[in-house]
Formats: sequence, C-alpha cells, structure tokens
Amino acid sequence: MVLYKTSFARFNKMKTKKKGTINKEWTSPDSEIKKGIGRKVQEIRKKQNHSAARVAAELGMTREALTQIETGRNNVNAVLLWKLACLLGCKTENFFPIIPRGFSLSKIDLQSIAKEDEKAVMWAKDLFKNHG
Repeated sequence: MVLYKTSFARFNKMKTKKKGTINKEWTSPDSEIKKGIGRKVQEIRKKQNHSAARVAAELGMTREALTQIETGRNNVNAVLLWKLACLLGCKTENFFPIIPRGFSLSKIDLQSIAKEDEKAVMWAKDLFKNHG
C-alpha cells in the first residue's frame, strides 16, 4: 500500500492550531474523491434538468441523502452509482475523475485531469509525487 503512505504521513504530521484540534485546511484524498464523484452526479443530474427531489424519489431515498452524496459528505456505494447511471442514462464511469496511467503523471495527464476537476490535479500530484 505504498500509494497511501504519503497521505497518512501527511495526516500524522499535520500541525494543530490548538491542542486537540485538526487543521481544517487539509483534506484527505478520500474526501476529495467523494466530493469529485458527488460533483459529477450533480452535474449530470442538472444537465438533464432533473431535480434532486425527483431523482431521490426514483432511487427510494430522501432529497437530503442525495444532496449529501452530491456534496461529498456521504459515501455512495457501487449499487447506487449503477442505479444513478441507469436513471440518468449515462455510464458509471462518468461519475469518476480520470485515473492516470501508471505511477507517474505527465503534463498531458494533469491537463486531462484539470479539464474535469481542478482540485483533482492537486490531489493527483500529491498522491503520485513519490512515484515515477
């Protein structure tokens, strides 16, 4: 699990503002991925002019639960992503940021990622900085 060492080391070395509090400026890669997936779900839903309430009702969940997924506050499972893709008429892969090939990032990889999500570039650079 070499890929996660950087993130955990960074988390363990975080400076605290006050004793016992975590620096709010740092976000975990997992959190950024959840937010990225949520943004994509919301983007696709809005492009099709579907309300959060309507989509949530079709999925058998509350609007609030869908909104929490779209903002990255809640995890979304594979089954729900599949149902969303069926409902919205897209592929499940449309909900995910681009995954770079190999363990290094080229300038072209970063440009491709930036087209999808600017924050994902920072996350990808951090994740892959010790590889390649």
